[in-house]
Amino acid sequence: MTHTFEAATPSRDANALLALTVVLILTTWSFFGRFSVAAAAAGIATGVWLHWWYRRHPASLARSSGADRRPQMLNISAVYVGGDAAGLAFVVGCVVIFTMGLPPLRWFVAASGLLAVLFASTVIAWHRTHSVWSDSRALLGR
Repeated sequence: MTHTFEAATPSRDANALLALTVVLILTTWSFFGRFSVAAAAAGIATGVWLHWWYRRHPASLARSSGADRRPQMLNISAVYVGGDAAGLAFVVGCVVIFTMGLPPLRWFVAASGLLAVLFASTVIAWHRTHSVWSDSRALLGR
């Protein structure tokens, strides 16, 4: 079984995404300029290094069922991310990084966090006193 691969041509969506990226970079250049250049350079360098590494150490399966099968790769969209401590740590870390980058928003983020904790506490308290599942007989008047 042979596979033929055709050269991929950019779609309309890819062109629109590229245009939006250029607009975003141009509009935020005054306060993210140096960071954008450093991040782009680091991203390109990391991509080149990963490509170099993969060419010298290709991934292979421990048990291969066919000689011409390509090895399975990690599909990041299939990784389950649950609402657990790791997810909370990720969100808190993102918020901290965001507020460090934009100091005028610190009071807004602090007030939003306080209101979110109060709202979550209220919802949890309400769920502890009220049943999530209602009795169907009470709804039908039996």
